[in-house]
Amino acid sequence: MLSKWRDRIAKWRRNERAVRIVLGGGLTVLFIGLYLFGTFEGLELRSYDLRYAFLPSRSLATPILLVRIDEESEAQLNVRSTDVSRSMYAQAVRNLAEAGASIIAFDVIFSRPRDPDQDADFARAIAEAGNVVLARYIGEKGHKTPLEIFRQGELGEALINVSLDSDGVLRHMPLVGLDYSVEGPDPEPVLAMSLEAARQYLDPNGEQEVDLGDPDRISVGSLRIPSPEGKMRINFYGPPATFPRISFWRAVQGAIDPSEIKGKIVLIGASAPSLHDYYKTPFGQRQQLTLTGKVESTQGVRMDGLEIHANAIQTILDRSFVYRSKDQWGLVPGLMVAMGLLGTVLLMHTWNRSLLIEVFRWALIVGIGAVAFGLFWWSRYWLDMVPLYSLVAAQYSAAVSYQRYLEGQKRREVQAMFGRYVSQRVVEQLVKNPEMANPSGRKERLTMFFSDVRGFTSMSEKMEPQEVQQLLSEYFTEMTRILFKHGGTLDKFMGDAVMAFFGNPEPQPDHALRAVLMALEMQEAVAQLNQKWTAEGRRTIGVGMGIDTGDVTVGNLGSKDFLDYTVIGDHVNLACRLEQNAKAGEIIITQATYDEVKTAVEVEAMEPMRVKGKSEPIPIYRVLRRLPSGSA
Repeated sequence: MLSKWRDRIAKWRRNERAVRIVLGGGLTVLFIGLYLFGTFEGLELRSYDLRYAFLPSRSLATPILLVRIDEESEAQLNVRSTDVSRSMYAQAVRNLAEAGASIIAFDVIFSRPRDPDQDADFARAIAEAGNVVLARYIGEKGHKTPLEIFRQGELGEALINVSLDSDGVLRHMPLVGLDYSVEGPDPEPVLAMSLEAARQYLDPNGEQEVDLGDPDRISVGSLRIPSPEGKMRINFYGPPATFPRISFWRAVQGAIDPSEIKGKIVLIGASAPSLHDYYKTPFGQRQQLTLTGKVESTQGVRMDGLEIHANAIQTILDRSFVYRSKDQWGLVPGLMVAMGLLGTVLLMHTWNRSLLIEVFRWALIVGIGAVAFGLFWWSRYWLDMVPLYSLVAAQYSAAVSYQRYLEGQKRREVQAMFGRYVSQRVVEQLVKNPEMANPSGRKERLTMFFSDVRGFTSMSEKMEPQEVQQLLSEYFTEMTRILFKHGGTLDKFMGDAVMAFFGNPEPQPDHALRAVLMALEMQEAVAQLNQKWTAEGRRTIGVGMGIDTGDVTVGNLGSKDFLDYTVIGDHVNLACRLEQNAKAGEIIITQATYDEVKTAVEVEAMEPMRVKGKSEPIPIYRVLRRLPSGSA
């Protein structure tokens, strides 16, 4: 039964066309699901801002004038922006009304009484002007409304709440707030500053009713404002300072030109940096093309709340609303299905490297961005392009990955056989030269290396298992990195010991030198680890090492059921004996190894070591350091 299933799987894998169709279709369904769950929303918001970043500049004809209580006003009036007197506000209202302002709207909430005489004067100025819109705020912790004395003469009240997206950027404005503090069963709707100011400007007689019955749009007479979830996407007309502005002190002292004021919607608000009434907007990063052809980027630019209200009002006046494909259910999934079919065709022909396929693929990639940017620049239509790009990228990646899978059978076989023994560089060489990867046992002259942590068994008994695991993990990671760096082959880890050899499967004429230089670098790495562990209040270690060079048997050795790529022979045993005799920090080598490296390292002769089966003691040396002229 098992063999039949294996045959079926093998047959299915051989049917490349079916696999590619399943990959293309499956990815399409998957990414549609991800889109519907909002997975791409964060990136899509960034792509929306990017459309503003490269938005061509244009002149702005606007009936909106900003009167800013800025640092210049603070200096001229000798008062902080938060302490501007009500008599100053009264004088500003009178001067602006006399100059012919159509609407005077405040982005300041006058919710607390101050000097009674000045409050009364300000109330008279509001009533005399007859076109003043005051601000209010509706919050979870309470409402702020103008004093009753001011409300008696106001033209209307407007909400100045703002709403930020999850990434802290302000892209839309709530158009209506609900005041639940009023008496009665139903809350009182309060229009936002943008909607109230635009409504009063378009219909001075106030005869156009506001229809809030549709949750996705708000109607003011014949005006239809798209407002998904009660919020209107602001069409930003430019970076900060796009709208005309004057300092507040000029309005107070009457230093204004009536031609600047007549017929205008005048917004008054504080914009001193100390008030922190600044927000990130899609124009937070601006890309500009200089005369030299270089693209300059301005990042971190924030816009004050007063100008944000101006952009929202202008959006309504121009009826230049931002529509999004997400609001039209089924549009983006439908596009993804079409893109998925197209992507599947490309995926099925990934093997074809013809110019036509490449041109078609890049036309698809460029076309998505061109259409998305073009629609936004010319008609403020926000096409969700991140899910489309994500699907195309996923299908292309799947195609390339599957193609590499088919072409990489040989690579995987070599990786399975040698991947845990040698570095990736050696694996690549074995793939290119498979004749190097002869797994059968044979005699070769190699250099063997053994290392062991001194006293680790007794030390580990005093440590928690997690500490032992963490220490060995850090130690082995560093040792393996150095081993592979010098081109060694990892044989195995034995508890806290490392066994490796050089010269196979990659032929290395200098395998003895590589092994010795690696051992020196490993001792330096152990010293650095000890410094780190001492600083962390952890235990330190000492490592002894042994190296020998000679003829051994190398290859896949073992039983019928278990094979291991390893080395066996007297010289393997001798290297192990050297390691056992090495003290912490010592590297001991044999005469055979020394003969290969004596021009590269400085050594110290040790007492010859007696070895079982040998009639004479063998000379051994302690490696001290690398000579300046030594090289691998």
